[in-house]
Amino acid sequence: MNIVTYLIVSILVLSSAAMAQTTLTFTTADDQEHSRAQAMNGVLTECFKRMGIVLEIVSMPSKRSLENANNGIEDGNFLRTDGITEAYPNLIKVPEEVTVNRIVAFSKHTDIPVNGWKSLLEYHVVYVNGWRNCERELKKAKEQTVIKNEELLFTFLEKERADVGVFGQATGIEVLKKLGYWDIKALQPPIVTSDMFLYVHKKHEGLIPAIVRTLQEMKKDGTYQKLVHLDFQ
Repeated sequence: MNIVTYLIVSILVLSSAAMAQTTLTFTTADDQEHSRAQAMNGVLTECFKRMGIVLEIVSMPSKRSLENANNGIEDGNFLRTDGITEAYPNLIKVPEEVTVNRIVAFSKHTDIPVNGWKSLLEYHVVYVNGWRNCERELKKAKEQTVIKNEELLFTFLEKERADVGVFGQATGIEVLKKLGYWDIKALQPPIVTSDMFLYVHKKHEGLIPAIVRTLQEMKKDGTYQKLVHLDFQ
């Protein structure tokens, strides 16, 4: 093989290797216009980049995002609380929190006292389809309505078709500003403060130690802090 032929073959081999770079697709229920979603996307994109993996993120309704990932149509799902595997057994939690979420009750009735999930049971509550913690904790509520997404949830509250809506504090406030619903407030204290995790389909369980290690490295070297603003949490 002469030198020219050798160089051509080498270029073709290297090009093929580059084209064959691993790509994983993860689903999320977060609206991609929201600040927290953009920050979390940045964290996970950088994490997988350090592992030599290209990350593609697909946003879809909450329940479908879980079902698709659980069925292996996509490779994983984020951001989710602990315990998702109980209902979606093919999804394995990566045991390193990606962020913290303060779940609150939103309402026009600011005199409603909030003291955990049980304090909401005497009201008509509304929440987004696929929120497993709401499905679990609000089964005995006076009345409950399940909504497709957060914008519909807050429109439901604006029209006073429910007493309280349950959603993440930071993102919820951002949605309210976008919609111009100034009379709806985030009631305090939070119902619960939860660590939020990445889940991978079981076929990628072998990647979990490397994901944990890389996220920890990003937190240690300051990359995580640069990508995430604590006021999103």
